[in-house]
Amino acid sequence: MSVASKPLKNSSQILHKISAKLLATSICSCLVASTLVVLPLSLFTPSAQAQSRKVRYVPPSNLDAPKVSSSGITRANSFIPLDPLPSSKDLDKLPVSQTISERPTIYFVSPKVSGNGIFTLIEQNDLLIPSHRVVYRKEFSLQNEAGIVAFKIPDDAPILEIGKIYRWKIVFGNDAGSQVAYSVIKRVLPTAKLVDQLKTLSKPIDRAGLLAQEGIWVETVQTLAEAQQPVPTSIEIVDEWTDLMKSANLSFVLQYRFVSQPSARESITLPKP
Repeated sequence: MSVASKPLKNSSQILHKISAKLLATSICSCLVASTLVVLPLSLFTPSAQAQSRKVRYVPPSNLDAPKVSSSGITRANSFIPLDPLPSSKDLDKLPVSQTISERPTIYFVSPKVSGNGIFTLIEQNDLLIPSHRVVYRKEFSLQNEAGIVAFKIPDDAPILEIGKIYRWKIVFGNDAGSQVAYSVIKRVLPTAKLVDQLKTLSKPIDRAGLLAQEGIWVETVQTLAEAQQPVPTSIEIVDEWTDLMKSANLSFVLQYRFVSQPSARESITLPKP
């Protein structure tokens, strides 16, 4: 049985609660290309991790999390975004991931795929009212083994406006057997203090720790993910990644590797529907 086909166990119960209202739009081309074998969790002692953890994600109080019901991404062969999942005590809400980037890099678990996909970005100012205002839509090629893939919103996409919430969606395959990932994202303006502090920090763990403390989920994930590109990877980095995934109810992610992604062929901008 391949890694991508393993049951997601307890995490699937949480994923099952996430609503199809978040028909979102995601990412395209520009992938981070590297491979990392995640070390066995048995190498780490949970109690020791909890005491020494430096990267502690603090969800901001202004997430405007929407009420949700059922999920469209419960299958093991689906794309699954690496976004914080609600706790078992608050299954009717899905946090909105915050970013400080104009065109952020988004990570998701992918089955083994080869072919074309479509990425769509929709402006969604009111989470309770579905929006159809597509601001970007593009076809692209995707080819990778099962694992964690990184996509950067391409340079020809409009920048995310500060304070606005966007739904992103990535669809791969035909209508009958398509795989879909969707989520929401919000760009926020970093404080002057955060910008100054980041300039003084060179270690990925220190930078990730500061970003996590400020509730900036997207760049926290990116910082730790990119720090795992050299092989062998620092045990400390893997330790922090493990704790971050667990704290966001994403323990199932730990069974996957980061996988290489060839550069996408020239993509095609599609007309807005």
